[in-house]
Amino acid sequence: MNKPVQPKLSMQEPQVLDFQFHGKAGEFFRIWIVNLCLTIVTLGIYSAWAKVRTHQYFYGHTSLGGSSFEYTALPMQILKGRLIAFGLFILYQVITSFFPFAAFPIMLLFAAILPWIIVRSMMFRHFNTRYRNIRFGFDGSYVQALIAYVLLPIGSACTAGLLYPYTACRQQRWLANHSRFGDTQMSAELKAGAFYSIYLSALFLMISTGVLFFLVQTAAPTLTPLIPLVILPFYYLVYAYIKVQVMNLTLNNLRLGEHCFESRMRTLAYLWIFISNTFAIVFTLGLATPWAMIRSANYRATCTSAHIHGDLDQFVQAQQDQQNAFGEELGETLDLEFGV
Repeated sequence: MNKPVQPKLSMQEPQVLDFQFHGKAGEFFRIWIVNLCLTIVTLGIYSAWAKVRTHQYFYGHTSLGGSSFEYTALPMQILKGRLIAFGLFILYQVITSFFPFAAFPIMLLFAAILPWIIVRSMMFRHFNTRYRNIRFGFDGSYVQALIAYVLLPIGSACTAGLLYPYTACRQQRWLANHSRFGDTQMSAELKAGAFYSIYLSALFLMISTGVLFFLVQTAAPTLTPLIPLVILPFYYLVYAYIKVQVMNLTLNNLRLGEHCFESRMRTLAYLWIFISNTFAIVFTLGLATPWAMIRSANYRATCTSAHIHGDLDQFVQAQQDQQNAFGEELGETLDLEFGV
C-alpha cells in the first residue's frame, strides 16, 4: 500500500466551501415509513436494508463543492453482522441462565473482542463512504482501540470519572488521526486540556444549579414541586453544551493534508432543535422522526465548512491518480458491519 500523501502547505488564502444538505422531510418520510413497516413485518430482518436506504438518502443529499457523498454498503453485509451479534447475545443468555458464574468470564471475553469490533466497523463505514468516487479509509489498530475504548474507560471508572475527559480526547484523536480520504491522511491535534475545560465547565454548571435549586427549596418550599420541571431542561442544556463543544473542538482541529474544517454550532440553537424535535416525536407518536432527522442534518451541514487550499478539483484528481487496487481488495474482506 502507498504511504499516505501529506501535501505541502499552501500560502494562498483558502477557499471556503460550505457543506449543504438538500433533504426534504416529506420526501424522506416516504422512505422512513416503508422502512418501518417492512422492518416490523419481517421481524427486524429488513432493518439492514432500512439502514442502507437511510444512509444513502442522507449521504446523497449532503454535498460539498457541488458534489454529493455516497454510501455504498450492501444490506447483506450489515445483516450478516447483526445476525452474528444476535446469535452471540442469545448464546450468552443461554449459557448464563444455566451457568451464572460464566457471566464474568464472558464479559471479559467481550471486552477483549470489543476493540476488534470497533476497528472493523470503522473500516467498514469509511470504506463504504465515497466523495467524487474516492473512498475514505481507516487504519486504526486493535491495540490502540483496546487502550481508548476498554482500558481508559476502566481507568475513568476507577478514578470516579477524573480520567473521562482524557478518555474522550484519546477516542476522538484516534478516530481522526487514523482516517483518510484516498491516500491523504487526516489529523487532529486535540489536547486533553481542552476536553477538561469543557467537562469541568459542565460540571461547574451542574453544581451551581444544584446549589441554586437547594436554596430555592429551602427558602420557598412551595416551589419544590416545580423543580423537576426545571431540572430536565437544564440537563438537556448540559448535554447540548458538551455535545456542541466537543463537535466544534474536533472539527475545528481536523486537517486533511493542508485543508481544514470549521464548525460553528451553537449550544442554545442545538438545544432548541433537540428539545423541539423530542417534543414533536413524542406528541406525534414517532411520526415526526423523519422531520426531526432532516432538521438535525440540515443544522449540522449549515454550521460546517471546509477551508480548501488550492483547487478542490485538482486535489480530488490527485487522489484518483494515487488510489490503487488495495481498496477494492480490502472491501471484499470487510463484509460485516456491527453498527458501532
